[in-house]
Amino acid sequence: MIFGGLIAILTAIWIYRTAREEKLGNAFYWVAGSFVVYLTVQVLMINFNSMIVETFDTNVSVECDSVGGLNAIDNSDTSGIQLLQRKCLRAWKDNNEGDNSETAGIQSGTGGTFIGIIFELLPLVIPFLAIAFIRLKLILKQEFSIAALFSGIKEMFIAIGQSFKSAE
Repeated sequence: MIFGGLIAILTAIWIYRTAREEKLGNAFYWVAGSFVVYLTVQVLMINFNSMIVETFDTNVSVECDSVGGLNAIDNSDTSGIQLLQRKCLRAWKDNNEGDNSETAGIQSGTGGTFIGIIFELLPLVIPFLAIAFIRLKLILKQEFSIAALFSGIKEMFIAIGQSFKSAE
């Protein structure tokens, strides 16, 4: 969350500086619009990641997901719900023999670690790239190139660094 907030703030500063340099009216409107796009794309990426994880989750039926989860088992109760939970737990264990992780599927094992890292970074990187593309096409009105996509970032950090120096 902290990194996402820092990236959002730096992106807002980057958009504001670009709008001011291009002498567009109401730079704050550009910042507000880009912030809305940033948050929207970020929420979409989080939902996309959840959808991917759920799609490749273990082969335990949907029926098992609706009874309170696998960790909600109380062995003292023999009601129908508790029996179904025990059945679901057995099915889950059968599908995940040799897997010590609590959640199996796409995020289990060593490869799952890397996929988890990618899923953590996507909601930070993709919204930034969306804002960079909007900046390039709508504010700068330039053709697509990698150099133009990220132009102005170095100057922004230099200006931020100089703002902390005291005037003598």
